[in-house]
Amino acid sequence: MEKYFLRRRGERMITKIEKFDLLLGNKKNPGKTYLYSQIIRNERTRRKMTLSEMAHGICSISYLCKFEKNAINVDEDYIKAIFERVDLDYTKVGMNIIEEGVKNVVKSYLYDKFEEIERYFLMIDDSIFNVQNCLIKGFYYLANEKYMEFKEIIKTIDNIKDTLLLEDVGVFMFLVVQYYVNTYQFHEAEKYLKYLDKLTFEMREINWLIYEQHFVTGYNLKCSAMVFKYYRKLMSNYNIGYPSQRQLIIRLMLLDIESKEYFEEVEKEIQNLHLAQMDDRLSSEARLWKLRIMLRGNKWFDVFDEIVDNHLYFDARFAALLLYTVDTIDDDNYRMQAVELIKDQIYDEKETIHTKFIKFMLIKFTSEKKYALIEYLKYEALPYNALYSHHLYGEVYDRHYLEYLCHTSKYKEAFYYQTGLKTSIKQNSRVALSQ
Repeated sequence: MEKYFLRRRGERMITKIEKFDLLLGNKKNPGKTYLYSQIIRNERTRRKMTLSEMAHGICSISYLCKFEKNAINVDEDYIKAIFERVDLDYTKVGMNIIEEGVKNVVKSYLYDKFEEIERYFLMIDDSIFNVQNCLIKGFYYLANEKYMEFKEIIKTIDNIKDTLLLEDVGVFMFLVVQYYVNTYQFHEAEKYLKYLDKLTFEMREINWLIYEQHFVTGYNLKCSAMVFKYYRKLMSNYNIGYPSQRQLIIRLMLLDIESKEYFEEVEKEIQNLHLAQMDDRLSSEARLWKLRIMLRGNKWFDVFDEIVDNHLYFDARFAALLLYTVDTIDDDNYRMQAVELIKDQIYDEKETIHTKFIKFMLIKFTSEKKYALIEYLKYEALPYNALYSHHLYGEVYDRHYLEYLCHTSKYKEAFYYQTGLKTSIKQNSRVALSQ
């Protein structure tokens, strides 16, 4: 299933994204007409009816078009007639909206309370359509990595996006960007984030989460200006109860950058971290960043010992990091010990970006076929740009592919390949500086 999403990496989740600036600037009627217009637009789209078919005998096409865009106040008689045409009871509109449901789900996502997201998801009443329930579903599917269902919900909202109020737009855009972040498609994430750069929403929690998306995307695209700009925003007080655990992850990511030049100072700071007090998921992520920082200081053997002694290799992320470490140590004893620990492990299929790297390294360490590694690289890694967004794995793939090109005297191809990598980094930097 995950391979499907990697293959479709260039897919646009929001149609006509280029017109989004106009959409964000539109003034929408926040009254109940807002709900009526969304329902009719969704129902007409779902039934594949034209504007002419829906409006026939009731009102003009232009009147219905303005109604669907929530651009006018519509006479109640017209609303009744249009609802009757598609067998919907307009008196039930809004009755199944969960009070402050989206706001509470956003807070739950911010604080990693996924059981709360599930609770709100189970409360949903689908007797009549509303965007609020769709947004709650989006969070639930995203948190549980049910990406097929997630895309269907995004498609549904996308079909009626010009009816959305600004606050709904913020949540909707956050969900789309977070999908790309979760699936390591940072170039796609950046395309959408540029529309959110100058916007501030009433919900402080969604603002913080969008700043976090900017920071993470900037880190993975090596956009230093973007990283430092949003680091300052993330560490400021937005009166949201201080998401200190998430802030610690952000701090570790910044320390990873700073450790390239100031490792001794960074090492002192990471040694004083109290990861045991964190929630399980964030504690594991923080520990991973701590080990990555240690690699910056060539603490290869310390990283090896911590992963092996604590049996962390049962997690695909740590297993991949272990193989990366022993590859650098370049000692047969360490290498074979890591291979023995990992080769028979079965990892979650959702961890594709890590499991592909694990398989790549296992082929390198164990295969007797001379070109097995390059064959895997060319047909299983190179086709998926998302794999190259990982700050460790991408460097390994690039190094091996360039070595292969040079070894086979394909110097022209090697030159253009390397030039393409440098150009991509420069372009990312220019984008960040322009924000």
